[in-house]
Amino acid sequence: MNIYIYIEGTGDEDDTELLLRPRPGFRSGIRSGKETTTGLRPGFRKFFQNLYDIAGENIKIFIVMCGSRRDAYEDFQTALESQPEAFNVLLVDAESPVDSTVTPWEHLRNRTEDHPWILDAVNFEDDWCHLMVQTMEAWFIADIDALREFYGEGFREDTILQGMARYHSVEKVSKVTLKVWLEAATRRTDKKKYHKTNHAPELLELLDVARVRQASPYCDRLFTTLAAIMGASAS
Repeated sequence: MNIYIYIEGTGDEDDTELLLRPRPGFRSGIRSGKETTTGLRPGFRKFFQNLYDIAGENIKIFIVMCGSRRDAYEDFQTALESQPEAFNVLLVDAESPVDSTVTPWEHLRNRTEDHPWILDAVNFEDDWCHLMVQTMEAWFIADIDALREFYGEGFREDTILQGMARYHSVEKVSKVTLKVWLEAATRRTDKKKYHKTNHAPELLELLDVARVRQASPYCDRLFTTLAAIMGASAS
């Protein structure tokens, strides 16, 4: 069994080799290497280590960084047609608050900012779509120790902790607020203020996955879903 995870975010040359041929009407082009010298795939590989341990030798997991959320969705759609025998998963930022009464697919279709490309996402299994809520940065503030280790002297964790005192979940913090907190907390460090494309790859590798899963139900959902799929396949 093969599992492919199509993720919104910057990749590198290795990611372009994993992309399938677009079906007619899809946009083409390399979606990597323009903003940073290090793609996100190694960071996600480390973050998903527990899943690779479960997979063992019989199940192969492929992480594909696709660029924009639209590119990720189109690559996911292509995979459904080109490799239906695999378990294909889409992982994108939610970008906005997620109503617990709707599925991830419904959340994306309800966002006018994601029209019209997402509107044909109907009759898809709920387990095929997963969200970073509201963005990947929510995972970062879930592990202050990782941020402290990466940024070192000058990191002001109180900026984030005081902000979180007004929320009961990292998933409730908006995309804009997450960015403001991270930039304020890191401005006096040697690495300067938070820069997603430059800092996110290494931050992903440092995260305590158990801590992030506990703080982020949607992150836990992703791990739980894939572990269950692999368990079913093995049995």
